Amino acid sequence: MNTNDPRFELIRRCRDGEASAEDFTQLESSLREDADFLESYIRYTNLDVALGAMPTVVVYPLKTEISPRSNRNAWLAWRPLSAAAAGLVLGMFCTSMVFGFVSHRLAVSKKLPLAVYEPGMENAEAVLGDGFPHQIGQWGVDSAAVVSTENGVQPCEGKRMLRLEPIPREKEVKNHTSRVYQVLDLGSLPMRGIVDDAEVKITASFFAANADVSSRYLIRAVALIDTPEQATKDFWSKTENDDVVSVSQRFDAPSGERGWHTFSLKIPLPRGMQSLVIILGAVPPADESAVASVHYLDDVNVSVLTSTVPNPYGRHNLIDNTKRKRVVF
Repeated sequence: MNTNDPRFELIRRCRDGEASAEDFTQLESSLREDADFLESYIRYTNLDVALGAMPTVVVYPLKTEISPRSNRNAWLAWRPLSAAAAGLVLGMFCTSMVFGFVSHRLAVSKKLPLAVYEPGMENAEAVLGDGFPHQIGQWGVDSAAVVSTENGVQPCEGKRMLRLEPIPREKEVKNHTSRVYQVLDLGSLPMRGIVDDAEVKITASFFAANADVSSRYLIRAVALIDTPEQATKDFWSKTENDDVVSVSQRFDAPSGERGWHTFSLKIPLPRGMQSLVIILGAVPPADESAVASVHYLDDVNVSVLTSTVPNPYGRHNLIDNTKRKRVVF
């Protein structure tokens, strides 16, 4: 660590409360652009290294916690320090708080695309499985087919789209929503350095062949700790488990508006999730006497929205909150 670097005078000013707004901006820029300086800065300001075995204060890069000991005991632990040493400790404590502030400001939002099999339905021979898919790399469908322009409907993107056929009312099934399914692998994502508030965004475009009546569409996402291979086995029974995150939402397209309608859904993504199941569908009319329309699906996109922070200590020091929660709209 080269403490002769003039930038350490900038650190001192920030530590001692003598820094201007421009000084903080300059420090933030230096920490962002110079990895060696960032590492030296951490070593210089890390209070737990300075205090060694003192158990009353613990400093993390983004969070400072004081142990729950009484104020009297804490004072007795600090009392043997000389005035000069105490001043140094307090100064370094303030600097560590500056680091937490700068690290928070350095957080960078990222959008990581998640690979979807045939998102634009451009392959006329795309693998369409019957019902829920048995593996990744295919669409599972209730009743659907890949088509090109038909019935005056052109694909939203490219040359092909997926036609969702209505399920006859007389067919004895639990749900008459015409759905398609796909299992995605979350294990391939570069999750290093990602903080806990990651989420997945699913976007899809729908078109109703009959625009004279309103249409309703479904987007559902289920995140599981199971691998994609495990997720495909007895999937529906797993959706009620406490260790899954499930979000479902319906979207309405008003009557008289002929054209493509694009809808999006977001789902929280706790750490440890290994697979994501997306379910898209066209909901039949609530009036059972009404004739269900043909619908089209195209341009499906899935992305993981994250924030990352500089973490010179390595991934093991990131807080790993694996508590699951189920969210249903």
